Amino acid sequence: MDDLKRTIWGVDFSGARLAGEKIWLARALADGDTLHIEQLLRADELPDSTIEREQALSAVVRTLNADTNAIAGLDFPFSLQTEALGTSDYPDFLKQSADYTDADAFKAAFSDARRRTDREGKTPFSPLNYRLYRQTYYGIRDVLRPLVENGAQVLPMMSPQRNALWLIEICPASTLKKEGLYLSYKGKSDLQRTNREKILRAIQSRFGVKTEPAMDERALSDTEGDALDAILAALGTLRGLQNPEALKPRDAIDSLEGRVYF
Repeated sequence: MDDLKRTIWGVDFSGARLAGEKIWLARALADGDTLHIEQLLRADELPDSTIEREQALSAVVRTLNADTNAIAGLDFPFSLQTEALGTSDYPDFLKQSADYTDADAFKAAFSDARRRTDREGKTPFSPLNYRLYRQTYYGIRDVLRPLVENGAQVLPMMSPQRNALWLIEICPASTLKKEGLYLSYKGKSDLQRTNREKILRAIQSRFGVKTEPAMDERALSDTEGDALDAILAALGTLRGLQNPEALKPRDAIDSLEGRVYF
């Protein structure tokens, strides 16, 4: 199978109580360096989903699990710093995430620090930062863990297998910083809408991202910036897919801490 023919999913994630109205997904296909966005939707628009977190995350898992010829880039930390994990390997860490009844218990169990990949990718926060830890916890426990139990591989921590869903960590903020597009675009002001449009037009012209006008309007009208982030997530996922060597661990740190693709 030609890996570049995989379906690409960009997922802007949330661990909020009403996550279904915060999570956005972009489904895309690549044709060479051109990325065709075929769908742009919220998690509560998926089959059998609601705005409530538990139902929305279950719907995301079902949707991704049904597409084994895919690579999905999700916007939350997949792991913690090596020192925080002690003797656990990554599959054990995923399994153990089910032992924590809530995000606060998860946060209290580990020390927080930026990972090497956070420094490399200039991500905004460390995995257990007070603004991010719920997203980290629910993403790991309720999305990655069940997907891996169904045969998906988290890269680069696990070996990529044919006929299996691949999961990688992406960060739209890191993509924007890399491309000099890190503008204020989340908000209701005219300037922030203008900046959303600047970012969207830039990735369309520079990187061959193809969208329909209705998708453009959804991305521009979403004042939270989450719809646009899903498109950026799909672009980051394509870039990861285009560099097969980067999907393998460079060393033991990558095998445990993971890597952000942008």
